[in-house]
Amino acid sequence: MHDSEDANHHWLKQGSTESEEVRHSYDDWVDSYDEDLAGWDYRAPAEAAAMLRETVPPTATILDMGCGTGLTGRALREAGFTGAIDGTDLSPASLDAARRRGVYRELRPANLQELPLARPDDGYDALICIGVLTYVPDSDGVLREFARLVRPGGTVLVTQRDDLFAARDFGGVIERLRAAGIFAAATLTEPRPYLPLNPDFGAETLVIFARLTVA
Repeated sequence: MHDSEDANHHWLKQGSTESEEVRHSYDDWVDSYDEDLAGWDYRAPAEAAAMLRETVPPTATILDMGCGTGLTGRALREAGFTGAIDGTDLSPASLDAARRRGVYRELRPANLQELPLARPDDGYDALICIGVLTYVPDSDGVLREFARLVRPGGTVLVTQRDDLFAARDFGGVIERLRAAGIFAAATLTEPRPYLPLNPDFGAETLVIFARLTVA
């Protein structure tokens, strides 16, 4: 399933939630990751960074959760963010690639299925998590953890594939967390192209952005 000759990485569509499998897959992919995503017209980091700029000042301290090789960190800098950006990821090889970009203050390994993370409460003005929640089935738990890491009034911005948004009742989870006082407000986008030039995704599997204000 993870053969290096699988140029389209068909395992992506399946979206394993086994942490070790995911880690090995991304470690193995790191050398061609950026090039492959560019070839599939991957727009989510730039779109997310632009959406974050609507509510977050450029000097904000941001946690890039599941930073991968640093595409989102690069997009944040290109969108004009000048404050400190920290990153976490499950894949050590991806963290090494992200480190070479020179846009992060700090990079640490993290597994979003082993919560809570070893980080203090209210440590960031914003948290961004792009293309990661496919692999994390506990939507309630991970969103609560994201809210813990961001100061009141700060922003959590995440993406979820539209098929999993429905299957995991992601919108319902967000609404229940808002009703519970974890988030004060939520803005959801319409489904947008995710990997439009990847034959397994195309126009069939899209992505939804959720921008959440921490209560």
